[in-house]
Amino acid sequence: MREEKHLMSETIDIEKIRDRIDALLGETYSAGGSDVHISNDMPPVMRKQGVLVPIGTERTSNIQSFMRCSTAPFTTEELRLFSCQYLDPAHAHGEFTTGSIDASYTVQLRSSEFFCRVNAFYDTNGISLAFRLLRKYIPSMDKLRIPKSVQKLRNLNHGLICVSGATGQGKTTTIASMLEAINTERSTHIITIENPIEYRFERKKSIISQREVGKDCKSFLEGLRDVLRQDPDIVLVGEMRDAETVETALAAAETGHLVFTTLHSATVIEAIDRFMQYFPADRYKEIRNELANSFEAIIAQRLFRSVSGDRIAAFEILLANDITRNLIRSENSFRLKDYMFPNQGMQTMEESIQGLRNKHLIN
Repeated sequence: MREEKHLMSETIDIEKIRDRIDALLGETYSAGGSDVHISNDMPPVMRKQGVLVPIGTERTSNIQSFMRCSTAPFTTEELRLFSCQYLDPAHAHGEFTTGSIDASYTVQLRSSEFFCRVNAFYDTNGISLAFRLLRKYIPSMDKLRIPKSVQKLRNLNHGLICVSGATGQGKTTTIASMLEAINTERSTHIITIENPIEYRFERKKSIISQREVGKDCKSFLEGLRDVLRQDPDIVLVGEMRDAETVETALAAAETGHLVFTTLHSATVIEAIDRFMQYFPADRYKEIRNELANSFEAIIAQRLFRSVSGDRIAAFEILLANDITRNLIRSENSFRLKDYMFPNQGMQTMEESIQGLRNKHLIN
């Protein structure tokens, strides 16, 4: 069986496989898609404005080379060889037979180059690849319709700003737009720890150092510990994944750094609970005190399809003041919605959604 697989591998032109995948990604990029899903048992599809559609249904006349792009299914062996060759050097000799690979990937076409993050994984049908296309252009906060009270947070010098939401709800884009505004307006040292790097910043007024977990540092925790010895003003921790990372980030926010991070939670109250879940119950009070002292804003966001067909975000906003800090300290975070007053720059998710409907931006 191993000999048969070896012979089969020798007959596959891996360069042609990469060219096919790059063409699919390039067509999706030009059509405004955000993701590409490639499986061995079905034609490739792309996600555009939150909806999965077959690649090839929206051709772009300005890129003729994509008109003949093949959308036939790939074989398991083709996807395995592509994953081994281009996604993870550790699997270069073909050991990828179970589990998954998480990696960055560069698409190089005649007229352009762009980056993707990709996860290759085994499922019951074989191998699937999930690509997230990363665009060079960082949208402005105004273009994203980020509320003014959130935009003002870019002027802070210290504290924790957490943006929460489910996967694919635009958390990274929101933070990137805020960091880009700082980069344009202020002379600061910004260090990001990401997995993978999604938006690549050009240095303007600020010095920006971007570190990728798995390449530039072993973990978020190691990267964050290193950061505190690198004289940063602003730190982005791409995701809170364990108790030590949470503690270190809270300490950094308390000791004079502006810290941005994300969590997977649908509301600000769930985000606060999520911070606690990394710790044993006997430490809840201590962590609540640290969070109450250090946070400046917790923002939850959800994307909706707008009446024009684009995607638009609704924002739930919790800002720090004496009342909100005390409610977190006293384990009464479930009461926070009663004190999220719009005239103080705060709002609930329901208020934000209704506001979009009142402006006839969503149905």
